[in-house]
Amino acid sequence: MKKISLLLLSFASAQINYSGEINPSVMTRNSDQSQINLPFRIATLEGGYTFGNVDLKTSLAIEHRWNTGESVFNLREAYLAYYPDWGEVKFGKQIHAWGAVDGNNPTDNLNPYDYYYMFSPGTKRKLGTLSFSSKIYIGDFQLEGIIIPKHGINRMPYGEKDFPLSIPVKQPFVEYEVDREMEIGFRVQNSSALGDVGFAIFNGNDRAPSLMTANVTFQEGVPPVVDQLNLGFRTTTTLGFDFVTFIGDFTLRGESAIFKTKAPLLSINLFKIPLDLYELHQEVTYAQSVFQIEYTTASDITISAQYIASNVSSERYDWFHTLSVELVQLPNPTFRPGMGTPFAIFTDKAIMLSSSGVMMDDRMELKGSTLVNMDESGYMFTASIGYSPWINWKIETAIVQFKGEKDEPENAFTKMEDFSHLRLGLYYNF
Repeated sequence: MKKISLLLLSFASAQINYSGEINPSVMTRNSDQSQINLPFRIATLEGGYTFGNVDLKTSLAIEHRWNTGESVFNLREAYLAYYPDWGEVKFGKQIHAWGAVDGNNPTDNLNPYDYYYMFSPGTKRKLGTLSFSSKIYIGDFQLEGIIIPKHGINRMPYGEKDFPLSIPVKQPFVEYEVDREMEIGFRVQNSSALGDVGFAIFNGNDRAPSLMTANVTFQEGVPPVVDQLNLGFRTTTTLGFDFVTFIGDFTLRGESAIFKTKAPLLSINLFKIPLDLYELHQEVTYAQSVFQIEYTTASDITISAQYIASNVSSERYDWFHTLSVELVQLPNPTFRPGMGTPFAIFTDKAIMLSSSGVMMDDRMELKGSTLVNMDESGYMFTASIGYSPWINWKIETAIVQFKGEKDEPENAFTKMEDFSHLRLGLYYNF
């Protein structure tokens, strides 16, 4: 009876907390003032139940489309967390955060990305995945291990006419699903008076499909004819390094990652292999780096600059006949990274400048940023003004402008020119 009473008393002392945001917004093109019809999160809700050193946390979102009036409920996170004296343990659907720089983290590949929200900050552009994670604190060191049992893929805007970089077809069929879905990551971080330094390793599968095999017809005297391309997912190992340090009033952040990706061994039924099937063996090593410097003025205006770079250091492609294993000559595909920062689809080299500040007793917030392509012509410029007339309420207007080069139709910034828009939103937080 005494144990039951203590248990009931413990439940009675548990804490329930929640917060959320309602954010109706609309986007109109700068070119002709037509509405851009893409899904957006019109409402979010985060809840938590704390019982001693155990937390149950959830995050919900409602995604809405103005043109169809459809709303979709999305469980973004739902996990159980335990906080012992030596660290923490979490299990469930989670959104993780690795790395040191703001937003564009090449070392953070634990979660797939939602490309509908690629211009959103932080975790808003990530998709939750089922995972087990644990942190152990030993002096100035923090050890973290993560196990992801099920492979997750990026959400891409397939067939979206209002998103210029979308693939103009429905979601492609993936012929070869991942056989070994288990993904493992480990990170160690050291904190000192000079700052933080972290090292990470992650072994997993690409978040986007790539070419694995092709059905090809060979005839004498004529070039080979590719009848069908078949997709699958490469396996990728990532080695990462990140740091944060301070020099006077300046904060320096940086991280780099080396990606080694290759085509996996495909599980193909020997008795069902078509005679015209050819496999692509590929091994690619590439790297991504981001360096950031930020400064906060005496009037609380934050100014930051990022240098983003990506390069391929080695590529190897071999086409061979699946049955005879005979090497053949076929065109090699253009390499597309399956992991890393989403901005790698725009450019290999870029500089991002941003600033933010508040005024009128924090009732007005001003933000601005620009992304300049250092590899080709092009830039992206954004500016926003938010005003809070009452507590928990905010009205925000923002402009986004892309500029490319007419002589470079395949330039990502040129394609995005038609996506330049004005956004008006209303926020209510609770």
